[in-house]
Amino acid sequence: PISSTTMVDSAEQTAAPSLREQPAAPTPPHLPAAQQQQISEAGSVLAKFYPANGAPLPKLHDVVEVIGVVTHTPADFTNMLDDPSFASASPAYPPPSQLPRLQVLHYRTLEPVQRISRSVVEAPVQDVRSLLLASLTSEAFAGDALAAEYMLLQLLSRVYARVGDRPLGKLSLNFTRCTEITASSIVTCVSGLCAYAGGVRLSQLAAADAPSLVPKKDYETERLMRGALQLPASSVLVIDETDVVEGMQFGEVGVKNLAALQAVATKASLPIDFTFYETACPLDVSVISVSRGKSLLRDTFDAAVPVQPDAAAAAAAASVVSAAVAGAVDALRLAVLKARTCGDASIPASEAAALALETAVVSHKNALAQAGVDVTQEHLHHALTLARLLAISYGDAEVSAAHVNRASELEVAREK
Repeated sequence: PISSTTMVDSAEQTAAPSLREQPAAPTPPHLPAAQQQQISEAGSVLAKFYPANGAPLPKLHDVVEVIGVVTHTPADFTNMLDDPSFASASPAYPPPSQLPRLQVLHYRTLEPVQRISRSVVEAPVQDVRSLLLASLTSEAFAGDALAAEYMLLQLLSRVYARVGDRPLGKLSLNFTRCTEITASSIVTCVSGLCAYAGGVRLSQLAAADAPSLVPKKDYETERLMRGALQLPASSVLVIDETDVVEGMQFGEVGVKNLAALQAVATKASLPIDFTFYETACPLDVSVISVSRGKSLLRDTFDAAVPVQPDAAAAAAAASVVSAAVAGAVDALRLAVLKARTCGDASIPASEAAALALETAVVSHKNALAQAGVDVTQEHLHHALTLARLLAISYGDAEVSAAHVNRASELEVAREK
């Protein structure tokens, strides 16, 4: 019998500590070494679910925790050839000697926040926010507090609703003027603060043997072949463009991969290749691009944030991080995951508050115009998205004029 966690038709990516080195989490019971090797060589198992009382089966990209029994039958080719069931099952259902079976006795779908130990103690929202900003400022952005605050809001963003094919609530960012050290620092911080994180180096997609990032239907086995962009909800995807050079060429697979990245960042959806057609699968993944200049993925991100290092600010933020108490990393992860999966902030219902909010939006429009920005409806929509995320980051239940004013300050500073 085993207890394990896996993602439906995808590989789970587990985060690592960011602020300080922390003891490793307790390891769940393992299979015997021989069976571990068999499963590792197979690359996967065929899980058989037996839902009771009409319980729903896991969906694509769900992360599920299962308790079950792994069965592995040694190969016996003589008996296989004589067994008519083997001929009918292959290749869609390879024999247990090639693909171990997992007989699931119990399962449950895991929300990201359930990956945090129950022993973690929650900290006050204001303390967590300050420590998060200090951590991101010193460890990821070399003292750039503006970029750190945008990053904080991005970590809290999620798709909370859809209007047609437009996702509401997402915030995809392109951090520019980044060195390779900055890119790796951002990846490290993201991995330490989120339940799931993935990364893509854009230059590798230009290789002749570049793997496909999108899932594709295999009609011979009647199965969906996994793609690297199949990530569970509340994942963060970091696109590293720091080694992109002028004149880089992409083949057919590379072009499809770029289109898939754009679809994930703009529409929060992942195309699935059925050879004769494509269908879009909703995906709640936050996308960050790290580049030296403008992103190769043009017109893809909600905002481009130039990184401006500040050694003095980095040192001050590092002192705040170094004074953090033991267990701060887990407390930060818990706060981020709870705010991202459960946090929400609504438009105020009272007439006075709504009027103040409207006045703040008009002031923001005027501030952008004075900064030389050709203001469109998208700018106002983006400002309200930032204001909502600011409210969530402070633990407020409603979006106020103060949040819009702060969003306006961030946007004007970014546009300069």
